[in-house]
Amino acid sequence: MVFSQTYMSRVISPEGWNDWGNLTRDKTVTFGEHRCYGEGADYKGRVAYAKQLTDSEASLFTDISYIDGDQWLNGTKIPS
Repeated sequence: MVFSQTYMSRVISPEGWNDWGNLTRDKTVTFGEHRCYGEGADYKGRVAYAKQLTDSEASLFTDISYIDGDQWLNGTKIPS
């Protein structure tokens, strides 16, 4: 899970991620934040594997091609 440029209110739990008591999930999850803001964006209490992403690292997830958005956004499928 990656949050980028997201407003986080104080309703966000300080740890940011909950493994629901199953520590094996900690080894397979990605929890990243990039330029988030608001009361809930204070990352000091985040789980140990949470990562503050650089612009370069976040660009892998924020580019429209990551979700094939160029094929379905705006309801128009763009031919290959």
